[in-house]
Amino acid sequence: LNYIKNRNSVLQQPKNFLLINLALTDLGLILTNTSLHSIASFNKNWPFGQQGCSFYGFCGGVCGLTSIATMAAIALTRLAVVIDPFSSLRLTERFALKCIICSWIYGLIWMIPPLFGWNRFVLEGFGTTCTFDYISKDFWNRLYIIIIVIGGFLIPLIIIVVSYTIILHKLSKRSHHLIDQNVYKKSFPIHLEQQNGYYFISNSPNYETYRNRTKTFFESNETTRMTQIIRLTEARATRTALLVLFIYCTAWGPYAFMTILSQTGFEHYVNMYTTAVLGLFTKTAACINPLVYALSSSGFRRYICIYSNFFYKCYLRSYPISSPTYDFNRRNLTITITARPTASVWSQQ
Repeated sequence: LNYIKNRNSVLQQPKNFLLINLALTDLGLILTNTSLHSIASFNKNWPFGQQGCSFYGFCGGVCGLTSIATMAAIALTRLAVVIDPFSSLRLTERFALKCIICSWIYGLIWMIPPLFGWNRFVLEGFGTTCTFDYISKDFWNRLYIIIIVIGGFLIPLIIIVVSYTIILHKLSKRSHHLIDQNVYKKSFPIHLEQQNGYYFISNSPNYETYRNRTKTFFESNETTRMTQIIRLTEARATRTALLVLFIYCTAWGPYAFMTILSQTGFEHYVNMYTTAVLGLFTKTAACINPLVYALSSSGFRRYICIYSNFFYKCYLRSYPISSPTYDFNRRNLTITITARPTASVWSQQ
């Protein structure tokens, strides 16, 4: 996403800065956590000591919580655009950078206390990853767990759910209003008598009949086309909202639920296998999140398709494929094998 943004000046707009920040946070999560996790997995233990464990947990927590805050900020900016369509024009680089700085500060706030004694970073799973201590049940540790679950997960979730619910409600209400206005008020009149192609009809004695029938035909087609566009926009917005909520809840919901279980007397359900699987969910979401948000943006979606098509053509040119075809001879029941032209030949034609 950063490569596409830097190569195309059209995408270098303040409204896309949050998408780039989301990609950077998820990239940081992959670089700092996945690399150390891979080394520890091949080593079959944690070779970096307590300092490496603190570094792993701190970087993973900051990048993860900053990603969550960025998702909530994207939901709020989209809500502002739907409520006030001209707000996107007033979105400046300074305001976008302030949102990005606030999201990083939001992530840092929750991960600094374990570095100074309020909670701590410990090994989890098979002893190849680290996170904050959600097993200990002393008062201060429980207080930290409650605060981080509420502030780091529930509040952003409520913001995302409420924002996209209002967006879908506003789009549905606005679309019904436009459809009713188009049908009953006929806001798209077509005066065919002004077109040269229909000038011969105006000299006909049945001019009014032809005019009314043709006008009704074109107006009904225009109404149908506009209705289809509005419905398509609603479906796309609904699909994006549900997909964002699904990825958010799938990535971070089980982890938050696991911390609550460990603090409410059900820690026997929390074992090395569940923690390893839940950590895999968060890392998988880090790979999918930026792509989902980028595909929901028309600008990024268009350039992603362009570059994907370009790399696919380069692959075909580099690796020509030839496959046999079979020619059946009905008289002697023999099969002749011939080769098709390669993909590079087809591309040259």
